[in-house]
Amino acid sequence: MRGAVLHAPGDVRVDQRPDPRIEKPTDAVIRLSATCVCGSDLWPYRGIEKVDEPSPMGHEYVGIVEQVGADVQNVQPGQFVVGSFFASDNTCPICRAGYQSRCVHAELMGAIAPRPSTHASRWPTAPSSPPPTSPPTT
Repeated sequence: MRGAVLHAPGDVRVDQRPDPRIEKPTDAVIRLSATCVCGSDLWPYRGIEKVDEPSPMGHEYVGIVEQVGADVQNVQPGQFVVGSFFASDNTCPICRAGYQSRCVHAELMGAIAPRPSTHASRWPTAPSSPPPTSPPTT
């Protein structure tokens, strides 16, 4: 597959990238419908942060789930999903309280390959349990 890769400040290319695959039982593979770069991608693009090696860009996305690992319970192939900077699993107490961006099992989407600037992406820690239906009461 092909994806946006930053090679140097101001130098973005569309390069061949590995196809995503299920690597862990908590993974899902998503066929991406739309993606975008993040503001954090603009710092190295502008030369404000150093670019040591080619780096895939983008980590916000929407798409359709194509495959799920054996431990994934809350999403299924064919389901439309929206994702952000972090992949969280809805199993920790913080997720269950509705703060998925602070999940103790979170994985930075930009830290995995390929980043969601391609036509498909690996989604680590896909939801393994149902999301909370309402905020917890105190």
